[in-house]
Amino acid sequence: MITYTISMPEPNSHLFHVSIELDGLSGATQDLVLPAWTPGSYLLREYARHVQGFAARTVDGVPLPWRKVAKDTWQIETQGAHGLFASYAVYANELTVRTSHLDASHAYFNGATVFMYAAGRTHECLRLAVMPPDDWYVTTGLQPLVGDALIADRERKTYLFTAADYDELVDCPVECGTHRRLFFTVDDVPHELAIWGAGNEDEQRLVADTRRIVEVQRAFFGTLPYSSYHFILHLTDGRGGGLEHRNSVTNQLDRWSFRPERSYERFLALTSHEFFHVWNVKRLRPAPLGPFDYRSENYTRLLWLMEGATSYYDQLLLVRAGLLTPERYLERLAEKIVQLQSQPGRYVQSLEQSSFDAWIKLYRPDENSANSSISYYLKGALVCLLLDLRIREASGGQRSLDDLMRLLYQRYPASGPGIPEEGAVQAAAEELAGVGLNSFFNDYVAGVAELDYATGLAVAGLELRWQRRGPQAWLGLQVQSQGERCVVSSVRSDGPAYGAGIYAHDQLLALDGWRINPDKLNARLAERQPGTTVRLTLFRGDQLHELPVTLAEAPPDGLELVVVDAAKCEAWLRSNP
Repeated sequence: MITYTISMPEPNSHLFHVSIELDGLSGATQDLVLPAWTPGSYLLREYARHVQGFAARTVDGVPLPWRKVAKDTWQIETQGAHGLFASYAVYANELTVRTSHLDASHAYFNGATVFMYAAGRTHECLRLAVMPPDDWYVTTGLQPLVGDALIADRERKTYLFTAADYDELVDCPVECGTHRRLFFTVDDVPHELAIWGAGNEDEQRLVADTRRIVEVQRAFFGTLPYSSYHFILHLTDGRGGGLEHRNSVTNQLDRWSFRPERSYERFLALTSHEFFHVWNVKRLRPAPLGPFDYRSENYTRLLWLMEGATSYYDQLLLVRAGLLTPERYLERLAEKIVQLQSQPGRYVQSLEQSSFDAWIKLYRPDENSANSSISYYLKGALVCLLLDLRIREASGGQRSLDDLMRLLYQRYPASGPGIPEEGAVQAAAEELAGVGLNSFFNDYVAGVAELDYATGLAVAGLELRWQRRGPQAWLGLQVQSQGERCVVSSVRSDGPAYGAGIYAHDQLLALDGWRINPDKLNARLAERQPGTTVRLTLFRGDQLHELPVTLAEAPPDGLELVVVDAAKCEAWLRSNP
């Protein structure tokens, strides 16, 4: 048996105290390893850097020698002992959905950041004892070991849980504190909202709208594949994000984002997105994403479907749920198209490449990212939209991406090896469409061909009307204010500033001899015509430069999706799963 205990005797220290008790030892040594990343967030984050005070002994208290043999591995000399007890502390002061955070107000931890695994024993059943301060309680997707998991343990209360293996332990984040707990049921299955923090939220509306999201997505896939579900919601200042788990989720939102209505859409879209992962990613998954290698990258070329399809459905299902109007959905869809079309990287990196390179690109953007890469979330969602419409067109409206997701979910169950990397998604799509889709997948998934929105969206009764909202003359760069300075944040590789030798981080001083800031720059550009040559004065470091730039005609920066066939549009938006 493997037993973990985690306590937080001094929350203000930001230190979790962790111990691991192992029995059934064999061999001369036992390695304990802390993961380098958290499933669902594809970046090596090197959690071992936060470990301190490691010690090991026998269960009888005899110290055992140990040494670090790798950045993430502690090797203990067992010296014939049948069991051992290891202890250490983890510094936790990073408030994100993928890390851990401890202070006087609460404790939140993801298992990968705090729990070392016993090498060679990750498939064994585990126990977890959580020891919070006396007035705190615990929310987690882990199975309580006894009753409501609360028992007396000497002087302090302890919550006991069990996990089938290490993967389940890591997949169930834990929230401890005095957070608000709201409850509802769907199909007699209990659901909990655990809310840490406060803002301008309406509790009754949160419960009602979250329940509706659960109902619509349950109808989409046919059943709820868990015995209980926990929404951990952190209301913070300026932060955001979500991380999915098999029977829980952690979402973060700015505490004031629930009003006005358009701001509230962030909560709805985030909740819908992460909950769709209950099926897509956490059960329907690419073959390389399980069982996990927690020490290094787990490469897949299918994140475009895992995150792209989820990003496509997160707002579309809100329309079907009656939580987002069709008009507002089309506005947001148009914004996504404009966003992708403003990125020259769409000609450089394919969806498959973006998926594979998530480990080195998506979570590490820089000033050149828009020129060299695309997001498998953004382009993935738009390609899934076009795939949906292609299947509908080819099947005479009898099949859709809805059917493809359900077919893949049935064909590649969670208990199996996962979706094969090569050809499986295309084969299933062709099976439903009844036509070959080789060109579609070669061009849009494996290649970098420009997406044909007009042909695709015509199937949904929509017409694209591009607009130019900004100045007609265009530099092709983004600027931001840094105090009183006007600093170039990025330069598009398809714009005139790039060709003229303007760099990111240059400080713009003047245009044609007149001082500028971001607002004045746009105002001066609005007075000029494409083809005009202007003089930009700038500091690069401490050196003054003056560069001529010939302005180009600005590309469209606005888009309206106009309904020209209401029946077709309604059939697409209101498809009943």
